[in-house]
Amino acid sequence: MNKVLVHKHLIIRAEAKNPPMDVAVLRKWFQKFINEIGMKVMMGPYIKYSHMVGNRGITGAAIIETSHIVMHVWDEPDPALLQFDVYSCGEFDPETICNKIKKDFNTTKIEYKFLDREHDLQEIHTLTYTDPIAKNYESREIEKKNNILMKSRKEVEINGNGTSGYVIKEGIHKGTVLGHIKREKSNIDNNNNIKNSSNKNEDYDELGY
Repeated sequence: MNKVLVHKHLIIRAEAKNPPMDVAVLRKWFQKFINEIGMKVMMGPYIKYSHMVGNRGITGAAIIETSHIVMHVWDEPDPALLQFDVYSCGEFDPETICNKIKKDFNTTKIEYKFLDREHDLQEIHTLTYTDPIAKNYESREIEKKNNILMKSRKEVEINGNGTSGYVIKEGIHKGTVLGHIKREKSNIDNNNNIKNSSNKNEDYDELGY
């Protein structure tokens, strides 16, 4: 009996603290992974490491009986960037695959989109998971940058010592006054001033002054 074909596509983006960097290790990982998710290798897995500066990392690809599996890893950043792609005409569980990626490569962040491509690109499920420790570190880094920004803003004093401008408080230009940009009054401003003055005069007349 023939199985009913499906067209499911899992796209994963992850940030990994323990990325695969060795050709032999990743080849062995591919073989074990494909076996664990119940699929069959037809060709590969093919693994190649690129030493190109700025694009350094490892790529793995396997042609499976029901389509393909591909991984790209850029290991220069920390954490490393990992892109993983599973396309299959057979059913598979995206959560099982994501959990294996998280466990094997120690991801600090992982997100995926699961698509049904049989008739169009229909999104079945999407998920983003950030490790709490990494998320806390990211929050601290943002707070640190904000504190630096606030400190730099304090180095300029507005209208200091009766001046009509900005006084630089730190650096080689300390004490220098930067004047405000003066905006010429428009006709609208002048008309409004005349109108306001006229209204005040009318109020005075009504009070008998």
